[in-house]
Amino acid sequence: MRVILLIALIVTFQTTFSQSSYRAVSVERGGIITGRVSLEGETPPVPILPVHKDVHCCGSSTPSPRLSVGRDNGVENAVVYLANISEGKKFDNTETVVLDQKGCHFEPHVVVLPFGEELVISNSDDILHNVRAYHINDGKTIFNIAQPIKGQRTTIRPALFDQPGIYHAVCDAGHPWMSAFIVVSEHPYYTVTDENGTFTLDEVPPGNYEIRVWHGGAAIRDTRRSGNEVVQYIYEDPHVAAKEINIQSNSKTTVEFTLNIR
Repeated sequence: MRVILLIALIVTFQTTFSQSSYRAVSVERGGIITGRVSLEGETPPVPILPVHKDVHCCGSSTPSPRLSVGRDNGVENAVVYLANISEGKKFDNTETVVLDQKGCHFEPHVVVLPFGEELVISNSDDILHNVRAYHINDGKTIFNIAQPIKGQRTTIRPALFDQPGIYHAVCDAGHPWMSAFIVVSEHPYYTVTDENGTFTLDEVPPGNYEIRVWHGGAAIRDTRRSGNEVVQYIYEDPHVAAKEINIQSNSKTTVEFTLNIR
């Protein structure tokens, strides 16, 4: 495998996915890609962020959701995907994709939403949340919804996600630490690493591919304040990397990625 070194400041790599039309076909004798995303060096401490509102629900402080590290420095919530695949298995759309708000955090932190499918935003807290989502490439808001009622569910129609890519969701109701990513995928070869940084992509047609990893970044670069209270956290640029792989029939290929959190 040949490693392709990528610079995180390249916006097109961070946010632009192949726009070629993907064709679902029957995959016979496909391969499996397994692997792991881990941190290089010592695990940095997870920032503990102050809470100034709704402390009965949110607590007086809360860990940042942007970095979760498991066994042997495995990185959770990294997006791994094939960048140049034009045909393969079909989407397995058995469940509605739900982004919940629970304990003043989005759950899960990263969701993969097939292009053209609905997304449901849910509020499991007994406080007001206001969810705003925007494409990380241009910052354009695509929806902005208030959910003041516990148990409230709002369906986001597919037309609002007018292109595949990565969208950032935040809460504008006084909870600036809340952060989630909605990955709108144009094919099913996307996955998110588990609590120990591992991932699997299966039923991959034999061929040559570029496999990429994307992580939203964890280090706080700056803040915006109103008086003494933080109203927005500004984070480092995302981490990105890629490798070229060859998938053989009925094979299992292992790919390891290492990230260096700044």
